[in-house]
Order: sequence, then structure tokens, then C-alpha cells
Amino acid sequence: MDRSVRQNERVNLGVPVNAIAQFLVVLAVLALSACATTRTDATLATSTNTTFVFVKITDPIPPLERARKYEDPLDAALKAERLGEVTGGGSQLTKEGKIDWIGVDVDLVNLESGIPFLKRKLLAIGAPRGSSLEYQTQGKKLQVFIHD
Repeated sequence: MDRSVRQNERVNLGVPVNAIAQFLVVLAVLALSACATTRTDATLATSTNTTFVFVKITDPIPPLERARKYEDPLDAALKAERLGEVTGGGSQLTKEGKIDWIGVDVDLVNLESGIPFLKRKLLAIGAPRGSSLEYQTQGKKLQVFIHD
């Protein structure tokens, strides 16, 4: 007696093996097409030569508010202008565990136009005094304050 699984035999669930295989192929194709669509925007900056910019914002707000107020609008604006993207964010805590300031990670495609754009956008959003952009270019570490 041949114990190997034949193409039309049923597995434990009573479903033909070829139906499961077809389902898995369709699922894989859908997953790949969804990833390809999302990845186009997500890798806008990382697909080219970029510069990492740390945006230090002296606004002690919680993570969800940070995303709503700073990360999401900055990301949308950078992508719309094809200048880069937001890649992350975080909070600096005090010894007491309270938020002292927040940070937003940005990858810029073009520093020359990206830095002034970030400054304008952060001013428009309402980043407080003391907020700055920190990055490195040609081996030099630079800090540019949002408010001149």
C-alpha cells in the first residue's frame, strides 16, 4: 500500500491537498503585493543615499501624542516633498521616570533642502525653543536649533 500523499487526497481537515496549495499560493501573492505597495513609501529615503537626522524636541509629551503631533505630520510632509521619512522616535526620561524631552529619527535624502524644510515644518507644528536637529556631514557633527 502506497502511504505517500497524492495530489487529490484529503488531509486531516478533510480539504484536498491541491486546494490548500492553491490557497497558500494566493495568500503568498496577496502578501507580496501588499508588501510591495507599502514598501515603496517606506523605503523612499532608505533606497538612496540618506543622512540620519536626530530631531530633539523639548516637549515632554507621551508617545502617542508624539506620533500624532510630530512623527506623522513630519513623515507625511517629508514623503510628499520626496525629501525623506521618519524612521522612529523615543522619549528621554528623568530619574523620576517622567518624560524630559522627545526625539524623532529622520532619514533625509537631501540635506541642503531637507534641513530648512524640517526647521520650517517643526516651527509650524509648534516645536518649543531649545529643540534642535542633530546630524553629521563630512565627518562633522552639527546641531541646528529650530528657533534661531
